Amino acid sequence: MSEVVGVGLIGAGIMGRGHAQAVSQDPRAKLVGVASLEGAEALAGRYGALATRDYSELLKRSDISMVIVATPDHAHYAICKAALEAGKHVLVEKPLTVDLGECDRLIETARTSRRKLMACFSHRWIPPYWAAHESVAAGKIGRPVLAYARKNDRIFVPTKMLSWAAGTTSAWFLSSHDIDLVTWYMGDKAVEVYATAVWGVLRARGIETPDAIQAQVRFAKGGVATFESCWIYPDTYPTVTDSFIEVVGETGVIHLERKHEQLEIASEQSYEWPRTLVKPMIAGRQQGALTEVIHHLIACVRDNREPLVTLESSREVTAILDAIHRSCASGKPEKVN
Repeated sequence: MSEVVGVGLIGAGIMGRGHAQAVSQDPRAKLVGVASLEGAEALAGRYGALATRDYSELLKRSDISMVIVATPDHAHYAICKAALEAGKHVLVEKPLTVDLGECDRLIETARTSRRKLMACFSHRWIPPYWAAHESVAAGKIGRPVLAYARKNDRIFVPTKMLSWAAGTTSAWFLSSHDIDLVTWYMGDKAVEVYATAVWGVLRARGIETPDAIQAQVRFAKGGVATFESCWIYPDTYPTVTDSFIEVVGETGVIHLERKHEQLEIASEQSYEWPRTLVKPMIAGRQQGALTEVIHHLIACVRDNREPLVTLESSREVTAILDAIHRSCASGKPEKVN
């Protein structure tokens, strides 16, 4: 297709605002409408788009061919399924779904409708993470055999930033990005998981979700990866997220340290490491990984190309997370389905 891609945005929160900005900067696309229970009018007004509380109103429009779903983790399935059945291409915030059965049904709907469906694993577009994949693929560290990934947040995130923290876990919200990256690097299928959840701090605040989850994942060819997620760091920590990935190969190792992104600022009030890779503003324009992933899917829709993030890889992330939560509940190793 050569015409401008009409985009409908569902969700007007932090990520929704980033998606809207990215769409507005792509001359191949137009933000037609925003649907959200809160904030739709304010966000739509910035870009001359229509606003509604009912996302089905966007799905009825013939001038919308692509939908971006930026709703809470647990609210992806029904919206994505309805969008695909309405003939729309879909970009959905990670993870694809938080239920493996729903994930499989959604993938089948995408294939039946012949529409593009991609989870927004935007970290693949962060230059160091991309370079790490290229190095692994080129054989620079040999066959990957061991990995460790940590993504831990300040307690601000589940207590103040997210109103829906009780509807998800640190693993769904944080580890999904890491699991996507590590499985991409390992190039192998996960077969078994043993995981443990830690409870207490958030439950005492009335938020029924684990404080932290740590999981060890075994792969078919013998590789092992450990995934750690925690969101009770004190708010004095100088960055919202503490992130690190290590990949050990038979002949080398890769370290990806994202605690700070080359920028450190010390003032009389604080010491901080601002985030600069996902959606930084430069000369009034949003740059970074989030913008790149949206522009990628717009190009795939226009040129009928397959997205970089495949349905199979997104299913793998959900399958591993499903096994992680089953293992936390059972206290035993669980197979990855």
